[in-house]
Amino acid sequence: MVKKIEFLTPTEVIERYPEVAQQFGWTARDIGSFLKSKLLQGHFSPSMRKSLVNEASVIKLIAYANEQIENQKVKFH
Repeated sequence: MVKKIEFLTPTEVIERYPEVAQQFGWTARDIGSFLKSKLLQGHFSPSMRKSLVNEASVIKLIAYANEQIENQKVKFH
């Protein structure tokens, strides 16, 4: 069975994943910038006059950000 691709507006991303705002400081405007710079997949809907972000790409970006934070920790022997 093919999984349906779900698109969210940047505001809906923040509402569905409030941790990104709390822990990373991301805003809806940041999500839009990530989309524009191709860090996220999605498109601009002229009829809705809104950006629509592929939810799966948001999850991948969150995982990548978490991985980078983990790699930046100072490790003691």
